[in-house]
Amino acid sequence: MQMLSKFTLGAIAALAASVSLSAQCYEPLTGASIGTGDDVVLPIQSLGFAFPFNGTTYTDVHVSTNGFVYLSNLGVPLPGGANCCAGTTATLVAGSPMISPFWSDLNMIAGTGSVLYNALPGKAVITWQNAVEYGTTAPTFSFQLTLDSSGVIQFAYDGRVQIATAGDYLVGMSEGAAAVVPPASDYSTVASSTTPTSFQLFNNVGLTFDLVGQTVQFVPTGLGYTWIPTACASSQASYGSGCYTLSDSLYQRFADAAVASAALTNQSVSFTPVGSSYLAVWGGGTYVAPSGTAVNLTAAAADDLEVVVTPSVAFPAPSGPQAQVRVHTNGLVSWGAAAQTFPGTNSYTPTPAGFLGGVNAGIYAWHDYNEAEAGSGRIKREEVVVGSDTVLMITWDNVENYSTPLGVNPSTMQIQMNLSTGVVTIVWTTVDSNTTSTFGSSHLVGYSAAGVSNDGGSVDLATSLPFLISSQNVSALALAAAPVVTTAGGTVTYTTNNIPEFAPTSGLFVAVHIISLGQVPAPGLDLGFLGAPGCSALIATLDFTQAMVGASNSQAVTFPFPAGLPVGFGIYSQSAALFAPNTLPNGQNAFGMTTSNGIASTIGAW
Repeated sequence: MQMLSKFTLGAIAALAASVSLSAQCYEPLTGASIGTGDDVVLPIQSLGFAFPFNGTTYTDVHVSTNGFVYLSNLGVPLPGGANCCAGTTATLVAGSPMISPFWSDLNMIAGTGSVLYNALPGKAVITWQNAVEYGTTAPTFSFQLTLDSSGVIQFAYDGRVQIATAGDYLVGMSEGAAAVVPPASDYSTVASSTTPTSFQLFNNVGLTFDLVGQTVQFVPTGLGYTWIPTACASSQASYGSGCYTLSDSLYQRFADAAVASAALTNQSVSFTPVGSSYLAVWGGGTYVAPSGTAVNLTAAAADDLEVVVTPSVAFPAPSGPQAQVRVHTNGLVSWGAAAQTFPGTNSYTPTPAGFLGGVNAGIYAWHDYNEAEAGSGRIKREEVVVGSDTVLMITWDNVENYSTPLGVNPSTMQIQMNLSTGVVTIVWTTVDSNTTSTFGSSHLVGYSAAGVSNDGGSVDLATSLPFLISSQNVSALALAAAPVVTTAGGTVTYTTNNIPEFAPTSGLFVAVHIISLGQVPAPGLDLGFLGAPGCSALIATLDFTQAMVGASNSQAVTFPFPAGLPVGFGIYSQSAALFAPNTLPNGQNAFGMTTSNGIASTIGAW
């Protein structure tokens, strides 16, 4: 392992030596403070060279605490001010030549932040260090403007930059003197301008700042510029996904009644007990019209009500015999000691969260029915002998679909609970398509185990079944990394979570963390050919491996990155967990290995 580690560090260093970026990222030689304050134009600064801009040259800058500079010559200030409190295109082009890396209502609070200036050979660097938005004290962030004697302009933003308060932030430049305002640019992609005036507006209500951790280099092309964005901040970015996320629930959500009507009319789905869960199968059910001996679920027509029903024999649910079941007028049956709950929603608004968090196990054909509406049919129940089986039939017999305003729009469906076999079948004959309800008209169909379930996502029942629902929740193998790594190097901790037990009841968890110099982009290479379908390889090579064996399903390893790696250099990693083949809850993995998401570690200047 030590030999491999030394070899890998050497290989990383050798490869890094061949990597370079045309853009200089954040300049660490930031110089001394030239001032703090709110809405202040700080003392004039000499560039130390003639900076070319718009066909002329400038020798001085006037720096505003609000995130921009004016250009002038011979120490003579030009018209302009601190320009509070939002960057505007009108002010940008109105007066003196301006360059604005991040112009809005900023505050450089003494003791927290400062504007720094450094005149280096051939370039001048202005840094707004630990700035905040006016009226706030956090978060702080830094950004930088570099003016090069060649005419190149560079904006750099650290990884903390964000916009929290109202108002526009303008990034850009202009020769001023009432220049024509062009259409807004996009500095996140390579493009060009034909004049010195270009800009991009950002805010916190839709124009999201998309230059976080970026450097944008503006290269003169005639009087205009070509801009080139470069990622310069350190990052640990997750890509792809791990396997497997298993849920002890299964559902399909239909966005509205029109979609549900098209999919469910004259259809059925059944749930057959298998061990401690269900096998879901599409189709095959037959509607049984209520007989004359069927009774109404409630004495009076009801809306949004749950009723306890005691069948003649206990219902054989996967979790054990149920002497009573709970029938809800909005299309579900459940079993448990407490009334069914719908976390985060109510009984008449079907949502995945309410379904997955229900306190009871249950079969759902969930929708906002309104039996209490005038003219509605009733919800009926009866026990019917079918062959040698006794079946509890719960029928929504022409029951109104809630609408706004109320109208004639009934639906008919039936939940059949076989008291002999435990099979539950939902059969729809007519599903109304009216979508006018102010509460929404969605439907949700499926089975949920008691308590909180993982969200496996809405599936198309008509095409995804048959499906054996997992007997337990399993979260996908997940990899996280921290902290980020800069050119100065550093040690990263890689944490692997949700490692499956190596063998049932063993209490042992086994995994391996792999570092690679190459990436397989998401979604990666599916490892079904090895017997691990749905698991992906997200790294290209096995350059360095770290074993993890212990009594916890969460384990961590560290890796020391050498100093001197160049900005933009990437290293990739992924974890794999080992277990006895076919011992996952659904037995689907014959190889005995799950894989995590990938982590892309990008070396940055900060």
